[in-house]
Amino acid sequence: MRSLVKMTLVGSAIIFALTGCNDKQDAKAQLDTQAQKESYAMGASFAGYVKSTLDMQQLTLDNEYVIKGFAETFRGEGQLTEADNQKILTEFSQRVQAEAKERQEKEAAESVAAGDKFRQEFAAQPGVKQTESGLLYQILDTGSDRHPTVEDVVIVHYKGSLVDGREFDSSYARSEPATFPLMGVIRGWSEGIQLIGVGGRIKLVVPPELAYGERSIPGGPDSVGIPSQSTLVFEVELLGIDGDNSMPGEGELSQPEAAE
Repeated sequence: MRSLVKMTLVGSAIIFALTGCNDKQDAKAQLDTQAQKESYAMGASFAGYVKSTLDMQQLTLDNEYVIKGFAETFRGEGQLTEADNQKILTEFSQRVQAEAKERQEKEAAESVAAGDKFRQEFAAQPGVKQTESGLLYQILDTGSDRHPTVEDVVIVHYKGSLVDGREFDSSYARSEPATFPLMGVIRGWSEGIQLIGVGGRIKLVVPPELAYGERSIPGGPDSVGIPSQSTLVFEVELLGIDGDNSMPGEGELSQPEAAE
């Protein structure tokens, strides 16, 4: 975390250096020359990195004082010594770590409670069964007699969501089926897909220990993340098994983003 904070501040400093070290940035930059465009693009790149880092770490800084700290120090007018800086940043890093740990523990506890409630309610629905591992499933269509094994590579359409209904991944949204080896996915997937045949459909409710457990998976620009200790809900359609004669041609398939 300490290096992350320092990288964030360094990135901010470079942005301010590229924009002229002014305390106020009111006027829009004029991009007339190639050198100006190159400098601006470098600043924009750093700004994107800094913003995403701050957002991801849920850090809030006083931008005005970040700018002043850089500008004054760059002009040789800094109000803090290097020792002062190191002490403050070390304490800041420790506080950020403590706050992050507290958030993660709270998030995990909320995920456990929500997941337990969801699984209990889902288990009471007609047709829902549970395996010895704790995987809950509901077969919507049994499909053919051709079932995949753990050694197979399967072709599927699927969508995955959290228990509150927020979707974190979907091959349907990408308008393209996905292909991946059952040995390379989360345990709940590997076990669940083997319960149906080609052409079948299944709904899986995967407890944390068969999914990502204590890990949290960051979201993307257009998708939500997966909190620690999350129960995951998948609806999967088994289109085929790689190597079968009925398989789509090579190059028509894509790797899934979250089922790994």
